[in-house]
Amino acid sequence: MGEERTLRKLKKLTGRLSTRMEEMRDLMDDMEIEFEMMQKQIDRLEKRSGGVPAPTKDKKAKVEVSEDIIDDDDDEDDIDMENTTTVFVKPKF
Repeated sequence: MGEERTLRKLKKLTGRLSTRMEEMRDLMDDMEIEFEMMQKQIDRLEKRSGGVPAPTKDKKAKVEVSEDIIDDDDDEDDIDMENTTTVFVKPKF
């Protein structure tokens, strides 16, 4: 009797996990599509402005981050006023 109950619970759990995995696959597919659309828009803007061309559009290409971006911690105090409705600046005491 205990084995039947355990089996039912395991089947129920695997069903839920299967549903969640399918939802995650759908979300990942949507995110990939949105990412590709953003890359195309970036390419168009770069062509129009004559900027530096984007790297190849290989899905599995690694994104390289320059050391200047990582080491630049002084910009933490900058506030993007265009995208904020309430501004809270933490005092530096």
